[in-house]
Amino acid sequence: MKTNYDVIIVGAGPAGASAAKFASKFNAETLIIEKYPTIQANKPCGEATGSKIFETAEMPIKDEIIVNVAYAQIYSPSLKRIDIKEKGYLINKSRFIQELVIHACDYGAHVRVREEVKDVMFDKEKKIVKVKTTQGEYTCKVLIGADGFNSTVARCLGINEKSEPIPTVQYIMVSKKFRDVDAVRFYISNKWAPKGYAWIFPKNEKMAEVGVGVRGAPAKIFLDKFISDFKEELGHAQIIDYRGAPVPIGGMISNDVLDGVILIGDAAGTVIPLTGAGIHSSVAAGKIAGEVAAKASLENDNSKERLMEYRKRYDEYWGSRIKKSLKALRVLENLPDEDLDELADILSAEDILDLANGLDIKKVALKLLSHPKLALKIAKALL
Repeated sequence: MKTNYDVIIVGAGPAGASAAKFASKFNAETLIIEKYPTIQANKPCGEATGSKIFETAEMPIKDEIIVNVAYAQIYSPSLKRIDIKEKGYLINKSRFIQELVIHACDYGAHVRVREEVKDVMFDKEKKIVKVKTTQGEYTCKVLIGADGFNSTVARCLGINEKSEPIPTVQYIMVSKKFRDVDAVRFYISNKWAPKGYAWIFPKNEKMAEVGVGVRGAPAKIFLDKFISDFKEELGHAQIIDYRGAPVPIGGMISNDVLDGVILIGDAAGTVIPLTGAGIHSSVAAGKIAGEVAAKASLENDNSKERLMEYRKRYDEYWGSRIKKSLKALRVLENLPDEDLDELADILSAEDILDLANGLDIKKVALKLLSHPKLALKIAKALL
C-alpha cells in the first residue's frame, strides 16, 4: 500500500473533495482520507447554493445533482415578504461531493474510507507531515485539513482557535403538498430563531427541509415552535430525518496556514456568517488550496510563507465577503423584531443580498442614514 504522497486531504465534504480534485488536477500525488464508510454529505445542511457553484467546481450541471431550481423568499417577523429573484439551486449534496471525488480519481487521486486520523505532526527536520490513522501511517508534503468544525487536524497541531458556532437543527419532512416549491424560504424573527433564522426549503411538492439556527437558546425547542406556528402547512407533515450540527458563523480563523498544512471549510470558518451558507465558499477554498498545495509540494517548498498564497488568493474575494458579512451579522444579531420589520420596509431585495452575502454593505449603510432610528443603530456601525 502506498503511504507517501504529495498532498493528503483529511475529510471529504465539499471543501475536501474540491481540494482533492484540484490537487490531483495539478499533478500532485493525492490521497483523500474519510472517516465515514461512504463519501456523502454527513452534516445536516439546507443544500441550497448559488448558480455559479458548478463554474467554480469546473463541473458540468447534471440533472441527478440538481434537486430543485428556486428563488428565495425572505420573511420579516410580521411576515412581510421580500422576493429575491436571483435563481439558485437545491442540490443533492452527496451526489455533488461524489462527483468531485470521481473527478479527483480520474486525475489519479486515491481514496481511503472508514479510516480515521488519530495524530498529525510536522517533522521540521525532514519537512514532511506525518499522519497516523486507524489503519496505518502516511507522510506528505502538504496536508489539507477539511475535517469539519471539530477538526482533528487542528487539534493535533495545537490550533485551538475556532470560528463561533451557531447550533442548527433540521428535519426532513414529508407532506401531501408544500406550497411555493419554487422558492426557498427564510424566516427572520427572535420568536422563531434568536440571533439566527428559520427555513423551509422544498425539495418538491411532498418533501422539504425545515430547520433553525439559533444562538443562546435550545434549537430543537425553537424548531418545534416554528412548526407549531406554521401548523397550517407543517402541522400534518411527518419527520423522516432529524439532524443537528454546529455551523461556524464567526468568520475565518487567523491561524489556518502553517508549515505543511492548510485548513479549509468548517475547520477554518469558510462560511458566509449572516446566511450560514458554506457549500460554494468551501468549494472555492478547496479549489485554491488544492492548487496551491499541489504546486508547493512539486516545488518542494511547503513553508508557511509559500502556502500563504492560498489565504491571499482566497481573501481577495471570499475572505472579503466573509469579513463584511460578519460585520453585518454583528450589527443585526441583537435587533428587536420591531427594527427587523422596519428594515424589511426600507431595504430592497438587492440591498438584502448585498448585506447578507458581504457584498456592498456600504451602499446599504448609506441608504439607512436617512432613517434616524436605524442610522444610529445600524448605518454607522456598517460604515
